[in-house]
Amino acid sequence: MNFLFKSISNFQFPYTLDQSPVLSTPLWEATNGTKKADSTPVTVFTYCKQKDNAIIDALTSNAVHNAKILKLPGLVRVLDVIDSDPANIYVVTERVHPLDVEGLSIDALSLGVFQISETLNLLHGQAKVILGTLCPGTIFTNKRGEWCLFGLELCSKMADPNHLNQYSASYSELVKGSGLDIEPSAAAQVDSILLARLIKQFYQRVPSEWNTLVSGLSQGRITIPQFCTRVESTKPFNSTLISIYEELKELQIKDPQGKVVVMSDLQRQILEDASVLKNATKGFVDGLLIPEFAQCISTIISTQKTQPMSTGFASIVPFVATIFELTCTKNPISDDESTFNKYVKPLIFENFKISDRQLRFLLLVYFPSYIPRLTNNDVVERIFPPFVQGLADTDSTIRIQTLKRVPDIISMITERQLNNDLLRHLAKTQMDPNEDIRTWTILVISKLSKKLSQSSNRSGILSTAFTKSLKDPAVKPRLAALYGLEDSLDLFDVQTIANKVLTVIGPGLLDKNAQVRSKARSLFKVYLSKLENEADQIPTDHAEDVELNFQADIADDNDDLAKGFLENLRISPQPLSITPTDGNTTQNIENTADSWNDSVIDEWDAEDDWSNNSEEPSKGNAPLVTKMNSTKSKVVQSISGNKRSNTKTAFGKTLTTKVKVNKSWNDDLNDDEWDDSWAEANDTKTSSKVNAGKMKKSNTESFSSASIKKPSTTNDVFEQLADEIEEDDWGNDW
Repeated sequence: MNFLFKSISNFQFPYTLDQSPVLSTPLWEATNGTKKADSTPVTVFTYCKQKDNAIIDALTSNAVHNAKILKLPGLVRVLDVIDSDPANIYVVTERVHPLDVEGLSIDALSLGVFQISETLNLLHGQAKVILGTLCPGTIFTNKRGEWCLFGLELCSKMADPNHLNQYSASYSELVKGSGLDIEPSAAAQVDSILLARLIKQFYQRVPSEWNTLVSGLSQGRITIPQFCTRVESTKPFNSTLISIYEELKELQIKDPQGKVVVMSDLQRQILEDASVLKNATKGFVDGLLIPEFAQCISTIISTQKTQPMSTGFASIVPFVATIFELTCTKNPISDDESTFNKYVKPLIFENFKISDRQLRFLLLVYFPSYIPRLTNNDVVERIFPPFVQGLADTDSTIRIQTLKRVPDIISMITERQLNNDLLRHLAKTQMDPNEDIRTWTILVISKLSKKLSQSSNRSGILSTAFTKSLKDPAVKPRLAALYGLEDSLDLFDVQTIANKVLTVIGPGLLDKNAQVRSKARSLFKVYLSKLENEADQIPTDHAEDVELNFQADIADDNDDLAKGFLENLRISPQPLSITPTDGNTTQNIENTADSWNDSVIDEWDAEDDWSNNSEEPSKGNAPLVTKMNSTKSKVVQSISGNKRSNTKTAFGKTLTTKVKVNKSWNDDLNDDEWDDSWAEANDTKTSSKVNAGKMKKSNTESFSSASIKKPSTTNDVFEQLADEIEEDDWGNDW
């Protein structure tokens, strides 16, 4: 039955506990856990009920009772007490951690002693109770880095210390060797004696100003309130850390504008000497200082949105600078990832949207420190779009600072953002009026060159960028271009080096600046050496070797060729003639096609033998004569048209002559710039010669043909005429 009750009770337990406790004592165990309802982090102190042990039962009952009624600053804040379980009592508190003073600075120890003294002063002055269990084992730290007290087993009223006097010795014997050790003493002086002992344990050497006071505490001659009053003016209690804590402690009672004033004072103190926060108690910076600054920034931003014309609030720039100084430096005071994700990351995202140059400059200054702590998705979606706009800012300082931060995000952005957005802005900054911006542009291109994919025409982009910078009127961009070429040696293949890169470096060899010439010369040798090494690996085919002597060919005498050409000019062509069938008449052919056509037709009309020898056509043959005359007319028209056409025409049939065009080896070189200049020169010199040649050719060409004999019939006449037309070569000439 008891097992069943425990199971039901455990099932209804509203907290989830870790498997192992963080601290165990003979009286209680401290275990971290979370609340099931809202995942609030808590620490659960479990007391075991021991009815058979009257001492433990009395101590447990006293501790639980005081935990319920004492609600003072400096004590571990109790959230809930569960005593319904017959075996255990659970005291649920805020999440706390056992005190660890290892590595704490002197200022941090002084702040801790100050907080413990203030708590004891409240217990003695306001609650009128005695703690009686003060020791390092009963001191915990909360999420705000405050030292707070737990362990109320001996807590008694100052007016009635019977419980303390009765169980002090038993308690000391029970917890001996567990970290809760105390020295039994008289009720009135127990807290003073235990505080003096605590100070001696924390300080390797007690501050000289405290020697007398600590001695009085240990002897019970000085009370806790007296000690707090006297040490208030000493140096250990006047540190910057204690001053910051006191102002933050009173921040909750101030209005929004008053909070901004207090935080402004704090940020000035921190920026003057941020080292005071080094080695502070864990949680002081992450859980107290940074959240308050973040809340202050949020208050200012919301006020500026609702009241744009309000001048009562300060700028957020100093507060953002303070947070960055605490979290985003090379050696940050706070490197807790949960704090960064909860407070700093949203602050970065929101501030990149604000069009404030001071704020943007601040974001760029700390950019290398916080960008590695962001995810790629954060950079792609939340950082890069507003970041890249800084390259187009009208202020040159913002442009150059943005340029310097580009290499930090190259590996985190997408290929599209790199090849499209970023390169487009870099192309503009390369023409910036500021010399340093142009220099940094080419340096940035050199840095991101390894990230460019070959499919995005990497070699073309780099060669164009370096060529443009080598033509820069300032020396620094030219040297930066040579540096980029040197850094990008492995990115170019030998074909690109031969066709593009060497032509890029070449002009630098004739630069006016000696430093540029020297750098270009050494770089040219490096690239040329890479080409030569590659050329040595190419296999040689000696079968393709050709023996040539161009000098001898140029000096060769062409007299024989000239004599042969002149000899051919002396040969006169035989005149062409058309011989009739009777052999009596020889007629010279005119040089032109039109005269030839007319003479042939006239001769046919003048022949008497054709009409005498032919029989008189009968009426039935009239259509034949008409057909012959019509056909004759078409033939004459076709012959006359041949001088303007590239076709051969015979008896109404058109024959098209196709001319085959052979491609020259140098047709692909026509897009060279030299081709245009050379063509212009040839056009001016040869245009008149070409026209003259055409005229001369048309005047000297003759129509060669065999003698046309008189046909015996009309059909034979036209067939023979068609054959003569087909043998005409005009179509080919034209």
